[in-house]
Amino acid sequence: MANQNGLQLLPETRKKIEIITPGENRPIMTGGVLLAITLALAGGFYFYKNSLENKIISLDTEIMALEQQRDKQAEQNILTFNKQITMLSGLLNAHAYWTTAFAKIEGLTQNQVQFDNITTSLAESKIDFKAVAANYTTIARQIAAFVSDESVKDVNLNKVSSLTSGRLEFTMQIVFDKSKFLTNR
Repeated sequence: MANQNGLQLLPETRKKIEIITPGENRPIMTGGVLLAITLALAGGFYFYKNSLENKIISLDTEIMALEQQRDKQAEQNILTFNKQITMLSGLLNAHAYWTTAFAKIEGLTQNQVQFDNITTSLAESKIDFKAVAANYTTIARQIAAFVSDESVKDVNLNKVSSLTSGRLEFTMQIVFDKSKFLTNR
């Protein structure tokens, strides 16, 4: 029945008619592009991870080489020396500077006063001295000079006696504040 009186009702071969709608393959194409990008990123991260691991291994090797080069005895000696310096600096900070004290006494001493002897006591925070002055006014000025210094707590005039030369011999005691009188400032 394929051909009746020259009329063919059914075709012998069938042809497929394709209708292409624009955008029909877009999700597949988007998925493919995203898959390609994801695979490229995963490959890039994999190689980056490998390079970081190689760097870590090389740094570990360098650290081990440096560790083997260390002189641990010298390091221990340096630490001990550092502790000793710290202790020594504490000792020096608490050190009594008698040169500072004597410089203060020299600066406060009147021109007409001569010292015969000086005795000091750090434990009692005092200085005892025997001196000679021209007159009582000089001794009074000397007491005033010592009292005017903020590092001197008290001044005691113990004994005054006249010498055959007409000068006065006296003994005096200065009580001082250690933190101000004996510091090197």
